[in-house]
Amino acid sequence: MDRGTHTTATALIDAVRERTAAARAAEAAAFVAVGDWAAAHTSDEVVGDPITTLGEWDSEALAGDQFLELGGPGAPVVAEFCISEIAAARGCSFDAARRLVGDAVELRYRLPLIHARIAAGEVDVWRGRRIAQATRTLTFEAAGFVDRHVAYVAAKATGPEVDRLAAEAAARFDPETTEAERHAADGDRYLSIELGEVGYADPLTGTLRGTVNVHGSLDLADALDLERTVAHVARQLGDLGCDPNLDIRRSMALGEIARRCEGVATLEYDVEQPPTRARREVVLFVHLDQAAITGTLNGIGPRIDACTGMTGIDLARLDTPGAPRGAVTVEQVQSWCGSTDTTVIVKPIVDLNRDDAVNGCAPPDRIADHVRARWPRCVFPYCTRSSRSADLDHCERYDENGRPGQTSTRNLFPLCRRHHRMKTHREMATGKRWVYRPTDPTQNEPPHAVIWTSPMGLRYLVDPDGTRPWPPPGPTPDPNRA
Repeated sequence: MDRGTHTTATALIDAVRERTAAARAAEAAAFVAVGDWAAAHTSDEVVGDPITTLGEWDSEALAGDQFLELGGPGAPVVAEFCISEIAAARGCSFDAARRLVGDAVELRYRLPLIHARIAAGEVDVWRGRRIAQATRTLTFEAAGFVDRHVAYVAAKATGPEVDRLAAEAAARFDPETTEAERHAADGDRYLSIELGEVGYADPLTGTLRGTVNVHGSLDLADALDLERTVAHVARQLGDLGCDPNLDIRRSMALGEIARRCEGVATLEYDVEQPPTRARREVVLFVHLDQAAITGTLNGIGPRIDACTGMTGIDLARLDTPGAPRGAVTVEQVQSWCGSTDTTVIVKPIVDLNRDDAVNGCAPPDRIADHVRARWPRCVFPYCTRSSRSADLDHCERYDENGRPGQTSTRNLFPLCRRHHRMKTHREMATGKRWVYRPTDPTQNEPPHAVIWTSPMGLRYLVDPDGTRPWPPPGPTPDPNRA
């Protein structure tokens, strides 16, 4: 790519960025205006008051305008007819306008910190609406908890992260309902093997495909056991030269597992000597402080949850390989680990304030665990893949003849396989690759972050909370000028 072509390409990228920023600002202004319109058509009553219950209205009231519960508990009710004005102005259906107004009310009255960032153009409207939809069923206090913890990273938080925090808030502020829902969900578990519906590859020719669909809903611990076993057998099949397609090998693995276990699992067995079962292995990365271990604060009084004001410990932090990250109830962990055929491995949390290094190229487990605990996701801009399954990349290329200690917690960063390959091998038409480096706090850069530079020269700052664009480096000062 010659210099002129490169300049044109840069101008095109700049135009995309400028117009995107203008569109975001306009969308934010329109969203705030929708909230203002809804605020002008509210009642003194709020969601949760008995008077707003639809069943208590008489037929005469229902014939005219009525107030709808569009936000969560504590938000004001909104006049139904005002939504039609929004639908007409937006050129959308009433249902779409109703959802929009509901999200605006939720953010305005129950998530004010996030709403302020949307109004300032710092958070995309779609991100704010995604958060509002996750908090709609929470109590007023729980929604405030999510607002305080998400507001500063609302521009970078992913949907699953928001869902996990909303679930944690529900468990903290309404533990009885959370535990009841967990037990109720046990009745939703099922496994269906649709033997009566054999698939066809082509419905026109009727070619028999000879496959059936399998689907179900499992307890998380059971699902982890199944995933680990399927992945292990699929790898064995690959080592034996089976089909290179991983999806096909995983489907074959279930059949292999069934044949290996045939005759072992049966309802007719000696109670005194039941058949041998494979032991379940539960690996827990423990995130506990001294107060959580002892149940007291400074060994004096009972531990009080600073968020809820309640005593006791209701939640456990789950950070297990292959499992979704987040909080679960202590009762659920107890149900996983209480069985006599379960092996529990507890790993202490790594002290992220200390560094470690070795001389070899491959990092030992203690360093790998440290790096993945510090960086929960791939460090490529906007990537959300978990670091648990990512490669560990030497930011400064490893040199067999170089200095000792190159494999360190400061020089290793998780990159998913796609971005690791792109960073290592993908040279663009400009003759440049994606490169990154740790930030330098002495140069007024944020600590504990990396700065990526694209082949086009654009820069992005990535920290454990997410990604944001980063300005280009300033001009180098001329030492000959005073």
